[in-house]
Amino acid sequence: MIIYNETSSNFLNHVYESNIAYVLKEKVYQKMNKTISASELRSWENSLPQMAKILRDADIKNDPHVLLEYKLPSTEKRIDFIVTGQDEDGKNNAVIIELKQWQKAKTSEGDGIVRTFLGGRERETVHPAYQATSYKRYLLNFNESLYNDSTIQLHSCAYLHNYIKAKNEEPLLHESYSDYLKESPLFFQFDDRELAKSIKKMVANGNGKDIAETIENGKIRPSKKLVETVSSLIEGNEEFVLLDEQKVAYEKVVSIFNKYKAQTNQKHVVLIKGGPGTGKSVIGLNLMSYMLKSKAYVEYITPNQAFREVLRKKLIGSSGHVEVRNLFKGSASYVDTPEGYFDVLICDEAHRLKEQGHMKKKIPGENQATQIIRSSRISVFFVDDFQKISKKDIGSVDLLKEEASKQGAEIHELELDSQFRCSGSGNYIEWLESIFNENKNNLLLEGDFDFKVFSSPHELKEEIVDRLDGRLLAGYAWDWTKDAKDGKLADDVVIEEHQFALPWNDPNRIDWAIHPECANQIGCIHTVQGLEMEYVGVIIGKDLGYNEKTKSLIVRREEFKDKGARPAKPKKGQKDPLEELVRNTYKTLMTRGMKGCYVYCHDKELEKYLRERSQQLN
Repeated sequence: MIIYNETSSNFLNHVYESNIAYVLKEKVYQKMNKTISASELRSWENSLPQMAKILRDADIKNDPHVLLEYKLPSTEKRIDFIVTGQDEDGKNNAVIIELKQWQKAKTSEGDGIVRTFLGGRERETVHPAYQATSYKRYLLNFNESLYNDSTIQLHSCAYLHNYIKAKNEEPLLHESYSDYLKESPLFFQFDDRELAKSIKKMVANGNGKDIAETIENGKIRPSKKLVETVSSLIEGNEEFVLLDEQKVAYEKVVSIFNKYKAQTNQKHVVLIKGGPGTGKSVIGLNLMSYMLKSKAYVEYITPNQAFREVLRKKLIGSSGHVEVRNLFKGSASYVDTPEGYFDVLICDEAHRLKEQGHMKKKIPGENQATQIIRSSRISVFFVDDFQKISKKDIGSVDLLKEEASKQGAEIHELELDSQFRCSGSGNYIEWLESIFNENKNNLLLEGDFDFKVFSSPHELKEEIVDRLDGRLLAGYAWDWTKDAKDGKLADDVVIEEHQFALPWNDPNRIDWAIHPECANQIGCIHTVQGLEMEYVGVIIGKDLGYNEKTKSLIVRREEFKDKGARPAKPKKGQKDPLEELVRNTYKTLMTRGMKGCYVYCHDKELEKYLRERSQQLN
C-alpha cells in the first residue's frame, strides 16, 4: 500500500504550502484508518522539505513521481521516499531513499548493526544502508511487477540530512558495512548536491507516472528466485530432515493444501499438537519451502521475537540471503490484512498468541488467532497447551478451534509424540511431567539425558557456561532493570548467600541465545521459549519450592516478579492460576537443552526432592 503517489510538482507545492504533513496524515487515516503520532508528524515536517530542496535543485522536467510511505505488506515497515522516472536514455528507474534525522552513530557488533540515539536513549538498530538495501530486496523479491518487469531498475540510498560526516573515521562508513554501502550509498548533511546529481542522472527525463503505477499496483507474491533460495537452504540440510511423525504431519498438511487448490472457497485450519522437542519448527520450515515451490503466498509466524530471529539466522546462516528474513513475521502483523490475502500462514508457538499486539489497536471481537485465520485460506498452528507462561497467552487448542469454527473453516487435528530434543529422551519429558504436574507415580529419571542438580550457582555457571559453552536461564523471580547504565546491564539476578550476581539478557539483543558476548547473561522465559541449545543451566528462584510435609510443589506469588504475566489474585477457595504458569515456565526452561540440563534451586527442599527423583543422591 502506498500512502502518497503524486507528481514531483504536486509534492513540491505541498511542501511549499507547509501542509505536506497534514496531507500525509489525512491519507494515512483514509487508507489505513490510523491516526499519526506527533513525533511522526514532526519527522515528516523535518525530512520532507529536505527532499523537496533536493528535487528542486535537481531541476528535473516532465514530472517524475514521488511515492511516500510505501507500507510493505504484512509488516509495519514503510519506505520513506521513492522517486520514479526515466533517465536520458529512456530507461525506467525507481530510487528508494531512506531518510534519517540522526546526528551521530557508533559501530556495533552484528551484521549491519549500529548504535545511535533513538527513543530517548542509545540503542542498537540497523545501518541505514542495510535498511535501504533490505527494502529494495524486499520489493525485488515480493513485488510481482518488479521481478517480472525487467525494464524497471530499482536503486537505493539513505540521506542523513542532519548528520555531519566525521572528518577522520566516520563510523557509518566503517569497512564492516562496505557490502551494504556499495548497494545503498549514504548521503550526509553537506552531500545534498551529490544526491541531487545522482537523482537527476536516474530520472532526468521524468515521466514517472507509469513506473509509479506499476510499483503501486504490483501483486505481492514471492519471486521464483526467492523460492529457489529457500529450497536450497532447506533441502539437503540434515538439520531440517523430516523423521517419522514429522513426515506424517508434513504430508497431511500437503494433502490438505492440494485439496484446497481444488476447492478454493473452503478455509482450512490445521492444529498440530506437540510438546517441547517434537520437531514442530522443522515441519513448519519444510512446509514453507513446499508452499513456496507450489507458488503459494506463505509466511511463517512466531509470536516470540527472539525465537523468530534465531530461526532466521539458523536458516540463513552465513549465506547472505537477507531477503529470506521477510518471510518471517510476528503474530501482530495481520490486524489490517484483508480476508484470504495469503494462501498459507504457518504459526509456530501458537500458545503464545495474544489478544492484540504491543501498541496495536484493539478490534472488538478479534484476537491474533482471529486475524491469522481471516488473513489466510489455510492456517497451520503448532500448539502446546502446557507451554502457556503468561496471563497474556491466549493460544490453546480450544480457542483455535472456536475461532476456526466462527469463520467456517474445516478443522484438522494432528498430534506429535516423538522427542527430538533432550537426547530423544521420552523418559526425561515424562519425568518433568510427573514433577510439575505432580503425578503420583514417582517416576525416576533414566536414560541418556544429562541432568544434574547443583548446590551453588557458581558451580552451575562454571559447568554450563565456562565448560560446556551453554546458557544460563532463570525463572522470573527477580525484577528486571532493562535500561543499561554507562553501557552496562544491571546485575538483577542476585543470590546473596552465594555472592552471585549476573544481569538478565540484553533486551536489545534479540539474538541473545547465540551471541558470544551474551554468554554471561541470564535468559528469561520470554527470550528462550521455542529455542534449543546443547546445554542449559536453570536457576529456580524463590517463586517455586517444595513442601516435604504435603509432598507437593509450592508457588510463592510474592516472589514472582513478571507483573505483565501475573494473573489477578484468586478469590478465596479458588486455585491460583499463577501456579500453572510458574510450573509451565520451569518445565519449558528445563526442556531447552538438547543434551543436558543442570539446575540450581534456591529452595533447599526442592533441591533435595529433585536429587531424589533424579537419583542424584549426593
